[in-house]
Amino acid sequence: MMSEESVPPNSTSPTHARQVRTAMSERLPPWGVLVLESHHAPGFSMQWREHPFVKIVYFLSGAGTFHLDDRSLEFSAGDVFVIAPHLRNRICDGEGTPSSLYAGCICENVLKAEPVTASRITSGKLSGGNRQTHFVASKLRRMVYTQNLAATSCGIDMMVDAWRLLRGVTDYDCDRKSGSIESTLAPSGVEQASDVEVVRQYIHELQTSFLEATTIDAAANQLNLSRRTFTQLFRELTGTTWLRRVRELGIEHAKKLLRETDLPIASVAFESGFADLSTFYRRFTTMVGQSPAAYRQQTNSNV
Repeated sequence: MMSEESVPPNSTSPTHARQVRTAMSERLPPWGVLVLESHHAPGFSMQWREHPFVKIVYFLSGAGTFHLDDRSLEFSAGDVFVIAPHLRNRICDGEGTPSSLYAGCICENVLKAEPVTASRITSGKLSGGNRQTHFVASKLRRMVYTQNLAATSCGIDMMVDAWRLLRGVTDYDCDRKSGSIESTLAPSGVEQASDVEVVRQYIHELQTSFLEATTIDAAANQLNLSRRTFTQLFRELTGTTWLRRVRELGIEHAKKLLRETDLPIASVAFESGFADLSTFYRRFTTMVGQSPAAYRQQTNSNV
């Protein structure tokens, strides 16, 4: 994956490299999604290039100028750039500030699966604030982890995360300021949502997505919030903890299934998010005050 002038890496993985003096090769795997890690050595040189895929670049460190065709945009650590397919681009590090970056590459065939989202991809520098930057960094980090595992499901997992990454950057429209060459991706006519609004929206969506809830850390990470901020706001808005709310939603769903279907209780437990039947019985009895079977019998007799 390295060019001829690159310093040899420690690993054969495309995401691990020592400092490089020229741009890395960008050859994508069969599933069309790749994350590259590049650490520029002093004197790094990159020729103009264009590629048949969208590229999302997160700068871990360094500073310089990112040339996008006829535009020149300054970058520094923490900046995120989106480069549309077939756009000429070039990175020039500043004097004494060689950059380290992660680049998510997503081929056009993957983009064709959702043309509406693909049509919203606009080249420029994101300015969605720390939350959006953290989101991009987190997604790229997860994708690096996934592709390094080299599991049989790697391709599918990478494509799923690629679409989540694209959704995160295309929720912001390109705002070209008059008289300025800098292009930033800013929210579409609205200010960035506050932490309270983000958690309130999450609580609303949890009504139908509780079966996908895994851990409180995953929930906080999904919203790009710290665990402490998330738990505090969740309790303030709901009057209970995240774990208890998820369990309540699972039990409410189980009650609905017991009332409205003839599913075996084991199936009710499974479809309500419980992998273990004994845990389901114990939790249901504790929260409802009677066993699942007794609840079903009582509700049916009241009809």
